[in-house]
Amino acid sequence: MFYAIPMLSPIGKLNKTTSNNEKGHLLSNVSDSDSINPDVESDDLLTVGKLFFTSSGRDRSCSASVIDTSDGNTGITAAHCLYKGGVYSEKVIFCPGYDNGNPSALGKIPVIGLSVPKSYIESKDDDYAAIKFDYPSKLQLQTGSFGWGLTPPSPVSIAIFGYPYKGSITNCTNDAKHFCTWRGYATLESPFRNKPAWKVPLHIGSGASGGPWVMKNNLPNYLGYLIGVTDYHLGKTGQANEYAHALNFTLLRELINWP
Repeated sequence: MFYAIPMLSPIGKLNKTTSNNEKGHLLSNVSDSDSINPDVESDDLLTVGKLFFTSSGRDRSCSASVIDTSDGNTGITAAHCLYKGGVYSEKVIFCPGYDNGNPSALGKIPVIGLSVPKSYIESKDDDYAAIKFDYPSKLQLQTGSFGWGLTPPSPVSIAIFGYPYKGSITNCTNDAKHFCTWRGYATLESPFRNKPAWKVPLHIGSGASGGPWVMKNNLPNYLGYLIGVTDYHLGKTGQANEYAHALNFTLLRELINWP
């Protein structure tokens, strides 16, 4: 059985409920021929943004993105950005399209709901979590969204987006202020506690945690399909491999079942 712990932050109250009948687009597999071409130049995306929050009294930041849901106001990030040491993060703000130290025209979007897996809280498994945006309409209509629910073969061609700090992505300032993209191939492994995770051969860097790992698909209306978010690295800095826990879509539907 899967567990999630949706939580309302003190910023406000939720006033919408997501339909259980529209929790994603579940397909069994996708051909790698439809994947993102690793030679394509980086995109400018409003779908990805910088996540600001306070954790244990300190101001911090991660990366996050908007995912396709029926309510149109749901995103995803790393669980460790929202929950640490038994305490939820506070004053969470999402800035879609943030770049060069500045938010986009969409500004700063308050986050009024956090949903962290119980499996992460108890054992640090499933390091991804859902966030609920306080936006007057559907934010995903303004930003676009990443689809989810596809299980690709391994290896798969992907793009990784985020705001890394002191990482090893080339053609990236790695200063946590600029939007950066890495393109290449991810392989599915089980390097830690036998938990399936996607691996890429680089150290992305702090600040990129929660950034989406996306494969392309030719179905309409999506910018790509999410397979995970930046979670953890193993190895020495500069020689590390980066991992994203493989998404469990049953658990993800549970996470976005907002009260």
